[in-house]
Amino acid sequence: MMFSTKAEYGVRVMVELARRAGEDPIPLAEIAEHDGLPLAYLEHLVARLRKAGLVDSRRGSRGGYLLGRPSEQITMAEIVEALEGSIAPIECISQAADGSIVCSRESDPARACPTKLLWTRVRSSIVSTLQETTLSDLLPGPARDALGAPANAEAGSAATSGATADSAATGDATRLAPAAARARPQAQPLTTGA
Repeated sequence: MMFSTKAEYGVRVMVELARRAGEDPIPLAEIAEHDGLPLAYLEHLVARLRKAGLVDSRRGSRGGYLLGRPSEQITMAEIVEALEGSIAPIECISQAADGSIVCSRESDPARACPTKLLWTRVRSSIVSTLQETTLSDLLPGPARDALGAPANAEAGSAATSGATADSAATGDATRLAPAAARARPQAQPLTTGA
């Protein structure tokens, strides 16, 4: 599954707003220039983020954008869903109003979709990761530390999770991975039952 540039650019805008939280509102043109992103496209994305309550805007000569709430209270799931809509690994899988996962190919109750379990699990993993990752998790070290995150928590958890030395040094892989993903069991070979 690939997210579009809506999610990529929108998350980059949100990270920049979080990085500069507490300052004056940030003009979108400044973010576009800093990150080399198209201003007109960012205006479209920020309108969606504003509609979802994730950003606030201020008008006037000192106007711009601010986070709608603190970065530690904004999840990646909220951002991605505001920009991309419902998260689905393939087009036939969607979430019903009651929260259940439905396959558009299951119009006849007697014909169950043979791959629905797989795609439901894939969707669940993606959504869980996005829900467990906050905007503050994506901030660079000093900005994240200013929010009260432990300074060396990533390196310690990387060393105990069996991560590579490279990821332990940066902390990125461990910091962003949910605990369940860091302690994956070894895959078992398939058996035919014969």
